[in-house]
Amino acid sequence: MNHYSPYFHFPREDWRKLEVSKDQMLSAEELEDIRGLNDRISLEDIAEIYLPLVKLLAIHYHEQIFIHGEKMEYLKRHATHTPFVIGIAGSVAVGKSTTARVLKIMLNRWFQKTRKVELITTDGFLYPNAVLEEKGLMERKGFPESYDRSRFVAFLSDLKSNKADVEVPLYSHFTYDILEETRVISQPDIIIVEGINVLQVDPEQAVFPSDFFDFSIYMDAEEAEIKRWYLERFFMLRETAFQDTSSYFHRYTKISEEEARQFALATWDKINGVNLKENIEGTKYRAQLILKKGADHLISDVYLRK
Repeated sequence: MNHYSPYFHFPREDWRKLEVSKDQMLSAEELEDIRGLNDRISLEDIAEIYLPLVKLLAIHYHEQIFIHGEKMEYLKRHATHTPFVIGIAGSVAVGKSTTARVLKIMLNRWFQKTRKVELITTDGFLYPNAVLEEKGLMERKGFPESYDRSRFVAFLSDLKSNKADVEVPLYSHFTYDILEETRVISQPDIIIVEGINVLQVDPEQAVFPSDFFDFSIYMDAEEAEIKRWYLERFFMLRETAFQDTSSYFHRYTKISEEEARQFALATWDKINGVNLKENIEGTKYRAQLILKKGADHLISDVYLRK
């Protein structure tokens, strides 16, 4: 980004120098529990990247509370402030889920559990496989048209309307399909919404998901690195979760390693890589914060909108 960029650029060395409390560290055991498969996040990342980020999010949260109070006093109205919504976007296999889980735990710890912090993923807003098959979209799963975008926007609208209980559909990566059961979110103070599509826009809708966000984050990396991480994760799953005969992908444990590799490469080249170029990467500069990862999966640069 050039000198006239709308973002402040913080190389890791500069970002880590920001002053924050050092009492919010996760333990090695906690980090291991929430670390995504093949994600190399470390306690060093927690101290150098996520602690400053949590402090920044807390500043934005308190700013929202203050402005809400001032506005209600001016308008002579009495209304509870709406949830503070954090959106996290980025490609498949870039580490969004780990970042979301880390932030949930650390925000809880930052506020000493005095705030209710929730986390949801947009996978639950995919159409069920039966619907995707009927629409001929199974090969487009993850693309914008494979999501029930109206339902997702309605969910966010209900959250921001302070609806008492909001239903969230659930997704299983094990069965590769929507679950019958749902989850209920009850007026959180802070909610993290993670998914490849959270910063995308739909020209057929008047309202976009990001209209409801108070802060947005994009997880960034070079495509070649994300593709490599995707392949590594696929083979790790092939040796673990895919071994279960109930897994949707169990069939790929019965073919040769080279055949499995060709399948994974084709999936990236025909689906995930195309989706990244056409629908995900272009949303990067809609985010308020960009976390850029290097080849080692570690965050090397932070870009914060001025």
